[in-house]
Formats: sequence, structure tokens, C-alpha cells
Amino acid sequence: MIPYLHILIRVEDDGSLHALGAFTTKEKQSAYLTAAGLQDSQVRLDFYNGPFDEDTEVVYAGHRRWNMDRFQLAGYFKSEGESWTWVTQEGYVSVLQINTNHESEKALEKEALERYSKLQKRWRLSSYEDLIAREGVDKARANIMLRFYEDALESFKPKTRRDIRALYALYALYVVILIFPLAVFFFLSSTPDFGENVANVKWLPNYASQVSYYRSKQVQVYEFQISPENFKRWAESNHMEVQGLGKQEILSRYKAYLPVDAQQQANLGSPDNPVSIEQFEAWQDAISIKISQGLIALNSDESTATAIYNPVTGKAYFENLINF
Repeated sequence: MIPYLHILIRVEDDGSLHALGAFTTKEKQSAYLTAAGLQDSQVRLDFYNGPFDEDTEVVYAGHRRWNMDRFQLAGYFKSEGESWTWVTQEGYVSVLQINTNHESEKALEKEALERYSKLQKRWRLSSYEDLIAREGVDKARANIMLRFYEDALESFKPKTRRDIRALYALYALYVVILIFPLAVFFFLSSTPDFGENVANVKWLPNYASQVSYYRSKQVQVYEFQISPENFKRWAESNHMEVQGLGKQEILSRYKAYLPVDAQQQANLGSPDNPVSIEQFEAWQDAISIKISQGLIALNSDESTATAIYNPVTGKAYFENLINF
């Protein structure tokens, strides 16, 4: 049993308190403090009395708005539900992984920020910039990490080919001869298809050129060169209504879904060299397109398909996120 936990708390510039981690020993807490580069004057220490089971992995720290617009700790809790019961709607909750290290936390933060950027358009979430303006950098990141912590992060990861092969292998033990042709067809049709600067594709008319795309059962995102007249022609043939763009529109680009190779991963940062706000914003600009003037095409029904045309570059951008 764990008798109590050492809690490391950062003191913000405005006096607010933000719980960073929970540790079973003071030595582990000091190691995290050193790795994070925090001075003694920037933190305070606290305790959370147990006892806790040895296999306890996380506890929750509740924060709520206090006097002078500061956030103070509402307490520590063993379950997320209990923590939200005690924290008002003006507060938030931090996940404190027991005996975490700074490197692991930065890696988790990076992954959460990347996934938040991809899901922002899909779920109509506030932009990362808006969150920072409203809540500050540290609280915005804490909220994002909470939302995509552990199981949630895992559930949004696309299935890998290794997962699919393992599933096929299980069924193949019983009916390999009967379903093999069907399995091959299913695998080929469900694997994402992507390309960059392809001269022409069979699923777009021949007057669309230089096509870059990512297509799967859930995601249809592509862009291509086309004249404004042919853009209207193509959109109307797909039962989309074309009109002038009255406000800024943001669509995700195919780059947001392409597999990331080792070099790209290194450029995005590492736990030892975390992504800065500027790098994150530049990466976000690369995987999305913002257009304020041009044409927009929408389906008249409840479809999520959207196409926009940029007259300056002569390119059309299409996005359809299915069943999200």
C-alpha cells in the first residue's frame, strides 16, 4: 500500500496553482522538478493522504476559479467523476500520473496537441490559439491532455496494417479457403489510398490535374488544379451548390493524414526538444487551408462534404469526414 503521495504544484505568475505530478517518494519528485527546469520559487509541495493500492496509476487534481480570477486547488481525488463533482463548471481537472517523468509528460503533451489539431475541424472545437487566449498556454495544454489521456488517445489512433493482419490470421484458422478472396478484396478496399501531385485520377474528371489526396472509408480529403468554370461544373455534377465565399473557411489538407516518417517525426520535435508554439502553429498551417475569398460548394442535404476554390492559386480543396 502507498501511505501518501507527494504532489508537485507550479505557482503561476498570477498566483494560480497548477498540479503537475504525484510521486511516491520525495526523490522522484525532485527528479521531475530538475528535469522540468523549475526553480524552488516556482513551485510548492503538497501531500495527498492514502492509503493507495500499489497498482494505482493516476489521481486527479481539481482546480476551480478563486478570488482575483486565480485558479486554486479544490483537492485530490481517486476518480475523475469524483473530481468533477467537487469542481465547479468554472474549474478544470488535471490528470496526475503517479511517478511520471518529465520526458513522458512532454511526449504525451505533444501527441495530444497533434491529435487536437486534427480533430478540431471534425468536432468543431475551439482553435488552439483561442484556447490559449482564453485560458493561457499551461491550462490549455492541461485541458487537451486530459481530454485525450490514455484510452482516449489510443482510441483515436488509426488501425495499423499489423492489427488488420492479426485479425485476418485469427479468422484464417477456420475459414481460410472460403473467405480468402473476400478477405483480400476487403483489405485492399479498406486500406487508405494517398498520393501527391498526381497528374490525373480516375475519380475526378480529366480537367482536374495535379491531384494530392488521402482517401479512406472515413476520410476524403484532396486538392487539385482546376479553372473556376470547371470547378462549378464539377461541384454541380456532385449535387453541390456553389456560391461566393462570405467568410473565412478552414479545411484540413491531405497532409494532415499522411503517414509520418522518421525524419518528419524528428522535425516535429521530441521530448528532449519539445515543439514550440511557433512550430506547432507552422505545422497546423501546413495541414490545413484558410481561404477568405473565392468560391464554396456545399451539399444541400446533411452531408459534411465541403469544397472551396482559391482563385489566386487556381486550386480546389475538398473535405468530407464521414461518420464523425
